[in-house]
Amino acid sequence: MMTQTNLAKLPVIVAVMMIATAAHASGAKRPAPRFEKAECAVKVMPGERIECGVLYVPENRRKTRSRTISLPVMIFRSTAATPAADPVVYLPGGPGLSSIDGRTTGKGNPFLMERDLILLEGRGNAFARPSLACPDINVLRAQNADPARQTEAVARCRAALVASGVDLDGYTSAEAADDLDALRRLLGIRQWNLIGFSYGTRLAQTVLQRHPEGLRSVVLDSVLPIDVNYDETAASSLRRAIDALLAACANDPACDTRYPDLHARFATLVADADRSGVAAPDRMLRGRDIVEAVGAGLQQPAIIPTLPRIISEAADGRLAGLLPLTRQTPSSFNWGLRLSIWCGEEMPFETSLRMAAQTAPALDLGGVDNRTATPEMCAAWRVSPADAKANQPVKSDVPVLILAGEFDPVTPPAWGRRLLRTMPNARFVQIPGQSHGAMFNRCGGQMTLAFLHDPGAPLSGDCIAKLPGTVFGLDAGTAAPAMK
Repeated sequence: MMTQTNLAKLPVIVAVMMIATAAHASGAKRPAPRFEKAECAVKVMPGERIECGVLYVPENRRKTRSRTISLPVMIFRSTAATPAADPVVYLPGGPGLSSIDGRTTGKGNPFLMERDLILLEGRGNAFARPSLACPDINVLRAQNADPARQTEAVARCRAALVASGVDLDGYTSAEAADDLDALRRLLGIRQWNLIGFSYGTRLAQTVLQRHPEGLRSVVLDSVLPIDVNYDETAASSLRRAIDALLAACANDPACDTRYPDLHARFATLVADADRSGVAAPDRMLRGRDIVEAVGAGLQQPAIIPTLPRIISEAADGRLAGLLPLTRQTPSSFNWGLRLSIWCGEEMPFETSLRMAAQTAPALDLGGVDNRTATPEMCAAWRVSPADAKANQPVKSDVPVLILAGEFDPVTPPAWGRRLLRTMPNARFVQIPGQSHGAMFNRCGGQMTLAFLHDPGAPLSGDCIAKLPGTVFGLDAGTAAPAMK
């Protein structure tokens, strides 16, 4: 290292040049974002009009000397003779789900009939460099492992990522929103349309907050409002969805006749499982296992009509319908990114006592823990808290379509309606019989396409009016599915 004493021994002109160079370096601006065409990060079907590239951005825009990270981009070209000038950008859930994993073809994608579709791999995700994967956490979460073991895995993953040079404070919704706007500008797009699903709705709200000038319209499916403290209500949202299911059965004559007193029988099933267990072929099921299985069924619209039968049979000791829903495999969440966002943007605004109440016996859910992270996990992850703006409702005049599923156990419909208070050009639609991901059905898809075609036009509810909702009677005489 060059010391002041050594510096004094150099010729004056050299010393002056070195001082000037050091001053320039200390005040140097970080490299500007850039986009370069490149091969696709995932293998795509040959012959399709898919163009790929890489977006290079600072890892942490709040630091002058931040290094550059790379984010893959995929552009699916429209099949229209004259595509609309405003593409669609899809923002997946999570946080921690890849935007491009498995996106091998544009065939059958309805958005391409009118406009291009652009996918940007979020910073820290699977195909970004660096990736913040923590596979040990995925395994432990699937096993419902002891919280202490999960926290130890969090600390190990953090240490490994930091040792590799990762600045965990750079992985935030604000940075991701700035990445999106940088890509828009670099591609020469005046405005585009965002479609956010689950956590993607939170990211879309952050873009509305930071870069509204670049947005023509926004679709929010299964809304996570910025100002909702998720972990303080995580199990309560599941309780609401279960109660809605049981009430719907009770109000359906065929379902109520075949499965009477289902609400009480479900409560007894959970309580018995907690007290003495329910014997399954490979393990003993507890109340939490029963509730998580029903919660898994509630996320699959095709399964929802069968849940009254599944619950009734389980209460009678027949588990064939329930057991497939109890199988847990490791998720594909990128836990390093998930923790950086959650521990910086959610945990600082949440109350520990309210979070702990979400696992309390009073909810009659077997102590199920639907929180994304615990205070102990975030204490081990150690990232800087976001400023207050990260927990304030977004005000926007941009046209917004809000979609919600009737039985969503993760993001209840009331959360979507909540946005209407600060978004005067937003419209809310609840789709009967649907769940988390209200857009992923014929009616939800039709409404989304109509809105994108003309965000200012009246929105037809004809397809909603024609939906039969959940017809439990169709399942009344079916046999339980075979074990696999």
